[in-house]
Amino acid sequence: MKTPSNVKELREDLLEAYAMLKADPRRHNQVKELSNTAGKVLGSLKLELEYAAIRGERPTIPFIGESLQLEGKNPLKIKG
Repeated sequence: MKTPSNVKELREDLLEAYAMLKADPRRHNQVKELSNTAGKVLGSLKLELEYAAIRGERPTIPFIGESLQLEGKNPLKIKG
């Protein structure tokens, strides 16, 4: 299994792991660790996006791809 380079590939890998677990429940620990690692990757992306929002930046993160954002709309409202 190659390292996923974007969120879509990560999702596909996790779905493969789910199918693998469904076919062979003995792979429970392997699937558990894959899911745990995926959660940590996504958590670090979330942290990076939140930090950028606080600083008023819009980072380009190839792993999550490009998305359209309406002008003047900030999905993260930081109360201070």
